[in-house]
Amino acid sequence: MNILNIAKQNSDYTIKIRRYFHEHPECGPAEQTNTMAVIKEELDKMEIPYSQVPGGGIFAYINGSSTGKTILLRSDIDALPILESETNLKNKRVCISKNPGVMHGCGHDGHIAMQLTAAKILKSMEASLSGRVVLMFEEGEEGHRNIEKLLAYMAEKDMKFDTCYACHVRWDIPTGKLSCCQGSAMSGLYHFVLEINGKGGHGSRPDLAHSVVDCFHDIYSNLDTLRLKYIKPNTVLTWSLGSIHAGATFNLIPDKLTCEGSIRMMDRGSGEEFIKEFERIVAAICPLNYCTYQFKLLEHLLPTENDPACRKTYLDSVKKYIGEEAIYDCEPWMASETFSYMCSLFPGIETFVGIKNDQLGSGANHHTPEFDLDEDGLIYGTAAAVSYVLGYFENTPDTSAFQPVYNSVSDLIATFSKK
Repeated sequence: MNILNIAKQNSDYTIKIRRYFHEHPECGPAEQTNTMAVIKEELDKMEIPYSQVPGGGIFAYINGSSTGKTILLRSDIDALPILESETNLKNKRVCISKNPGVMHGCGHDGHIAMQLTAAKILKSMEASLSGRVVLMFEEGEEGHRNIEKLLAYMAEKDMKFDTCYACHVRWDIPTGKLSCCQGSAMSGLYHFVLEINGKGGHGSRPDLAHSVVDCFHDIYSNLDTLRLKYIKPNTVLTWSLGSIHAGATFNLIPDKLTCEGSIRMMDRGSGEEFIKEFERIVAAICPLNYCTYQFKLLEHLLPTENDPACRKTYLDSVKKYIGEEAIYDCEPWMASETFSYMCSLFPGIETFVGIKNDQLGSGANHHTPEFDLDEDGLIYGTAAAVSYVLGYFENTPDTSAFQPVYNSVSDLIATFSKK
């Protein structure tokens, strides 16, 4: 069976549905009414039953053998608040957002199209499948944490999966290529906010003030060396500040400064160590400057770690059903993903789908106005998802070595209130 040919036979559907979602993008967290309605309409046409989780997304079910394994396939569905450019890197777009200021600038329109096409193909094979496939469509992946509603539903229904699978289009991988990294595919994330409070004053008498700017300067100087002093040199970790706010008048010393940024890492331990040292530095320096502080973590995502046995099954399946020439070696991605929660609970993989085509002008980075994708790449992404399902059912990998980060979905949910 050549799954790639089957995906090509369904490519008109893939392209049509992708263009619809691209032209009608919706941002999270709760505005995705039309996107959700169309997904449900397509599932109804395919006669695939589903459950909608308010504020979370959809679980849909392809019920092969009830005695076999259960595979989760996941797609995120939200867009971004970006004004889309009329052209990509080279040409005029084949379709453009009809909702100015909102854009599918990360490729989630392609993810929906691939997942729905894979669902259509797998539904046609339902009677012969030796297990069950659950399709998850996730709202608000772009920082809105709708995943918490889906996890709560999973805990309530005691949903468990033998493996989980997601794919993400990537701007730097050529069309027709598929990749599955060894180890972490995407980075973990700490999103932090630091507020420093001091005593304001007039610029003519800084001795009467407790400057939050001076305090921040001391903290930043120490943070700049923290990466080298306390984190192993062979560890992949980076941090940055995205926003700093203090004062509004040139001759007044502000009494409050707020900065916000992120830490990205490829293993859990280094991120935890960085945060510990970060807080220690802040706690030591603020009193020296007669300031107080508040330190908050707004979001914490784990690295998305690929299970070795599942990765082998994916690569073997791609070779068998698509062709070895489709496999592409790429670096892990320093972006972060809520799918990491699934990989912390169940053995699974996050794979990458190439969409870069210089002639078409696709290849701009994600979250930019010029981002675009080569729709031919979606054919390979669709085929890869179906191939993984078939390969997993045919030769189920031994994932006994997998060690979940959390013992249950409920244990994971309990950590959210501790941020």
